[in-house]
Amino acid sequence: MAEPAVPRRAGEEEVGCSDKRRFELELEFLHCLANPGYLNWLAQNRYFEDEAFLEYLKYLLYWRQPQYARFVVYPHALYFLDLLQTPEFRAKIANPAYKEMVHTQQFFFWQYARANRIKEKVAEDVAAAAAGATAAAGGGQATTAEAAAAAAAAGGQQAIAVKQEPLLPG
Repeated sequence: MAEPAVPRRAGEEEVGCSDKRRFELELEFLHCLANPGYLNWLAQNRYFEDEAFLEYLKYLLYWRQPQYARFVVYPHALYFLDLLQTPEFRAKIANPAYKEMVHTQQFFFWQYARANRIKEKVAEDVAAAAAGATAAAGGGQATTAEAAAAAAAAGGQQAIAVKQEPLLPG
């Protein structure tokens, strides 16, 4: 899917601030979009009914391009920016219960994402080792099914120790 064309940016005279300041302001606003509570506030205050605001959200899609995305500290902001392009999400996020559900899911992602990535990496390493062992024992190339079976068997015997880091200091 091709990236949408970035609309023409107004110059410093038209905007009233330097390009650097504009970059900082747009990035700060983008980061605010990672907060489901803020999205709920925008919806309840009818910002999503303003065509100019919706055009601004569409304009901000340029942050998905790698040369800009590298500055984004909160990747969920880009995810929610994509969701805000749909009328369905804009309508649903106005509901406080939906906002709470989104916030809870976001929390669970933060809580378990690191541990899940570690488990996936260990499973990949076990599968690769099992494939190598199967190939060495059989004197030939292991099939994908053999490697998966060996990885499942080895994975069931291997304990994974994951250090849980506290969410809040102290």
